[in-house]
Amino acid sequence: MANMVEIVDRMKDVLADKYEDKVLDKNIAYELGIAPDNLAAKKSRNLVPYDHLTSFCVSYKISTDWLFFGIGAKERDYAKKDM
Repeated sequence: MANMVEIVDRMKDVLADKYEDKVLDKNIAYELGIAPDNLAAKKSRNLVPYDHLTSFCVSYKISTDWLFFGIGAKERDYAKKDM
């Protein structure tokens, strides 16, 4: 089962370069298009917003398996090809 706290930690890893290594939960909320208090509620209740996270994966060309479960490679194979 996917764990929202772990997913947010992996998202912070993805966004470290963009936010100069200091990625806050409010930055994660912005990237997902949700309010920071909504993200906090999702983390505390372990509610995973799959639709928002899937869009994040497509935008940053990362694997959903890696983001949701921490397995496999971070980058998707299609990310290496020109689309």
